[in-house]
Amino acid sequence: MRLEMGLFPVEDIVEGDETTFSDGLLTLNFKQLRDMAMEEEKFEDVSFHIALPGDSVRITNVLDAVEPIHKINGNSSEFPGFLGPARTAGDGLTHKLSGMCVLSSTFFLGPQTGIMTCREGIIDMSGPGTKFCTNSDTLNLVIRFLPLSSATNIEHDDAVRLVTLKISSWLASLTKDMSPKETKVYELTDVDPSLPKVVYVDQVMHQAPMVQTFMYGKDLGDSLPTLIHPNEMLDGAVVGGNYKTSQKVPTYLHCNKPLILELYSRHGIDLNFVGMILTRGHRDNQALKERSAQYVAKLAKILKADGAVLSFEGGGNSSVDYWLTVQALEQMDITAVPIIYEVGRPGTDEFPLVYHVPEANSIVSKGANGDKVDAPAMEKVIGSEKIFLYGGQEFDARGNLKITNSDYYATEWALDINGFVGKDF
Repeated sequence: MRLEMGLFPVEDIVEGDETTFSDGLLTLNFKQLRDMAMEEEKFEDVSFHIALPGDSVRITNVLDAVEPIHKINGNSSEFPGFLGPARTAGDGLTHKLSGMCVLSSTFFLGPQTGIMTCREGIIDMSGPGTKFCTNSDTLNLVIRFLPLSSATNIEHDDAVRLVTLKISSWLASLTKDMSPKETKVYELTDVDPSLPKVVYVDQVMHQAPMVQTFMYGKDLGDSLPTLIHPNEMLDGAVVGGNYKTSQKVPTYLHCNKPLILELYSRHGIDLNFVGMILTRGHRDNQALKERSAQYVAKLAKILKADGAVLSFEGGGNSSVDYWLTVQALEQMDITAVPIIYEVGRPGTDEFPLVYHVPEANSIVSKGANGDKVDAPAMEKVIGSEKIFLYGGQEFDARGNLKITNSDYYATEWALDINGFVGKDF
């Protein structure tokens, strides 16, 4: 599979009379966008807002972030399973408006209990909080959705997701007759057979609506670990739907997983990137967790992998799935390198990991999830100004916030992207 990704860097976003893209400037007609979003009358109202890096802006109630892509040619559509047939992505030519994202911001009117709970997602566009959230460094078009009183939570969630993907794709389609500024090629070419074979294992989340991940339009609820080509991820096959605060992983990240890009950059140099395994965490019981872990190891063995690098989305329960997978890989003589955040506080006797297996001897720590942050007041809030953080405590989003880094949007991945590491104390 050969994927050509044509990049059109967005350098500024402004409101204007027409929606156009030219020389890095994206001009948006908000009325036109609103008409598109309200076409099927699934919202009480929709509004559009621009948030740029460095702005004194705090965005709240963030669900997803989508980097606009449009399929020019190839086997699939953009975001197959949602915007077209569930045909295999990852080949042909795709255009991308790089450096920007379309963000969905909303709330839910229906009852939320237990797992099916949407937790707050905060993005600060300036200040100390920027390093603890994703999308503080992207140019953002924020779509604020007001739900219909008659819509269930699931109906509203599905409608928000579809409109966010549609508008993202439509914006990228503005480039369909243009030549990209840069084209990146992704292909698992044949390399020196003596190089170590490395597989990437990506554990994502699925529990129920509000905590789910989609592949080709279908949630991963009843899925087994799946061998996929990394190009499928880059080309929009996986869409995020996990709204658990720091554990949120936006579609933007699924399409730009740092480990995929890193492994590609080293393919044929000091390793042989042989493929990717997508698995889900939070299996319902120990037996299913062990089955899943063994299945991942089996797929890696079929690929004749010498090593595996693993990423993680989730919390306490999913930690068990993750470490059992590390154990199963090691027991099949595949060196496993897990990347994980810590939960123990420096200076205490708290154990830094929720769960652990003795076979895990090559752990990469990306720092502590739960550090305190003093975030200053912002001039503008996009989203709800009264927010409720984990534990039910109410805050004024416009004012000074004394919160933990885990209250920010997608903190778990932000720690990794922004270079946090664990240190000995």
